[in-house]
Amino acid sequence: MQDSSYFTHLRTDVLAMVPESARSFLSVGCGSGRTEAELVKRGATVVGIEIDHNASDEARANGLEMIEGDAVAIADALRERRFDCLIYADILEHLADPVAMVREHLHSLDPGGCVIVSIPNFRHIEVLRQLFVFGHIRYADSGILDRTHLRITTRKLVQEWFGELGLTCERVDYQLWRKRDRVWAGLSLGLLREFVSAQVVLRGVKAGGG
Repeated sequence: MQDSSYFTHLRTDVLAMVPESARSFLSVGCGSGRTEAELVKRGATVVGIEIDHNASDEARANGLEMIEGDAVAIADALRERRFDCLIYADILEHLADPVAMVREHLHSLDPGGCVIVSIPNFRHIEVLRQLFVFGHIRYADSGILDRTHLRITTRKLVQEWFGELGLTCERVDYQLWRKRDRVWAGLSLGLLREFVSAQVVLRGVKAGGG
């Protein structure tokens, strides 16, 4: 079961990572395009990839050019396109080989362009609690332990992926949604961010920009 908010949620954390100079975007797993519609309002062009038909129709209504289907299977369709920014908002953890797919898309990313990745943080204290206290994981319909996740994702793992892809990681944002999480992160001078942040957003840059 897919959490319906996946299709319609506005990702202000992702938008905060978008460089002001970026004008052309590829967003993989864009859902209804609610977040990408904000980029369209700024005058940007956005190509979205989405496997869900109803969400694709909504994304088109939001001003996106849509490619409907599996992101891995249709990578060749993008070979002739050029983009300033690639967005992977909570999609890479659902893929068997995320690095291979991003590598295909990098052919279409201009030098100096960026890759924005949002991932669930498997170093979260709740995951550690379930593993070390109870010895098992209880999967759910959404969140870090979404039963459809195929890959474990952490800040460091994504940075390693960036390295494999020749990208330089230039920014990391930890999403601290609860007040108590922000308090813990503050009291620890940021040392506990890795364990109280449910989501991490990273931006990598392709070499060759002016």
